[in-house]
Amino acid sequence: MSPDEDDLVHATQAPVLSAAWAFAGAFWADRDLDAAWLYVDPLLRRCWAQMWLFPLLDVAREDGHDPEAVVEAFTADVPDHDLWPPFARTQLRHADLPVDRETWGVKVNPELIAPDIELVHLMPIPEGGVLYPGETRTAVPLLMRYEDGPGWRLLNFVSPAVPAPGWPPAMG
Repeated sequence: MSPDEDDLVHATQAPVLSAAWAFAGAFWADRDLDAAWLYVDPLLRRCWAQMWLFPLLDVAREDGHDPEAVVEAFTADVPDHDLWPPFARTQLRHADLPVDRETWGVKVNPELIAPDIELVHLMPIPEGGVLYPGETRTAVPLLMRYEDGPGWRLLNFVSPAVPAPGWPPAMG
């Protein structure tokens, strides 16, 4: 590959890698779900909210909350619902991946899954900063989807599968 072709490849990968790292940095390193939420695809927002609310459905209803209305409120860029703070607290409590900006990163060359979906891998940075062919590392899958307007956003971080809404949702 020529240097010009190499530069073009890196330039086309930069937006998806930047969005993946923006979510990972905000969620795991900064522990700020409000900031991370801006990088989460509405489909994942819906499934994530359903996953959290599913074991609490009876309690939510007893407390006067319509589960579908809660989930719908959580799909917004900035959720405005009284259950958002407890949701955010519980999610951050369980966000125990030891990501920091000095020793973790996203692997270049994301995998193309569909024309608008790519799989990025979040992992500890290897010694020397290079992952050699055949070398394996433990990695967190960050499935990213592109949409005109907002650009690249996180579609799944539980698995490399596209999530499906439901009670409970299918996360892969």
